Amino acid sequence: MINSSNTTNHFSFLANCILLMMLTLIFSVPLFAHQKDSTIKKTIIKEKVVFPDSIFKFNTKISIPKRAGLYSAILPGLGQIYNKQYWKTGLVAVAAGTVTYFIIDNRKNYQKYQEAYISRIDNNPATTDTFYQYSINDIDILRRGFRKYYEYSIISGTVCYLVNILDAFTYSHLKTFDMSKNISMKATPFYNLQKQMGLKVVICLK
Repeated sequence: MINSSNTTNHFSFLANCILLMMLTLIFSVPLFAHQKDSTIKKTIIKEKVVFPDSIFKFNTKISIPKRAGLYSAILPGLGQIYNKQYWKTGLVAVAAGTVTYFIIDNRKNYQKYQEAYISRIDNNPATTDTFYQYSINDIDILRRGFRKYYEYSIISGTVCYLVNILDAFTYSHLKTFDMSKNISMKATPFYNLQKQMGLKVVICLK
C-alpha cells in the first residue's frame, strides 16, 4: 500500500506558502495613509504632474492606483516596484516560483501515474510500467491525488496573481488617501473574559 503522508505534506507545504504570502501582503497594507506634512501637501497641489504617453513611467510624484494594478497584471511584482515596495517584489517572486514549481511537479507526477494506470488496464502485454510494487488501486489513488494537487496548484497560482494585483492597487490608493487630523483609526489585539483573542478596531473623533 502507498504512504499518503508524503503527498499530504507535499500539498500542505504549498498551502502554507500561499497563506503566508497572502497574509503578509494583506496585513502590510496600511489602514490609512500617514498624514502628510502641510508644506509637502502645498507643494504637491501647486505642482502640475505631467505623464508621457507611455504607460511605463516609474519616476512619478504621485502613485496612480490603476497604473499600479496594471503593472502587476502585466508582470507580478511590477506594481510593487512602482509603489516603491521593493521587499514585496521579492515576496511575490518567491510565491510565484513556489507555485510554478508545484504546478510543474504535480503535473509531471500525474502524467507519470496516468500512463502507468493506462498500461495496466489496456490489456496489452506490450505496454508495461515500472511500478511493480504498486497495485492498480494504488496507482489509481496516486494519479487521482496528483491530479487534485495539480488543480489546487493552478487555483493557488490564480489566487496569488489576483492578490498581487489587489495589493498593488490598494496600497497605491491608500498611499495618497488623505485623512483629517480630527479622525484616527487603529487596530489592536484584545483578550476578553471568555479567553478569546481577536482584533479590535477603534475609531476616534476629536
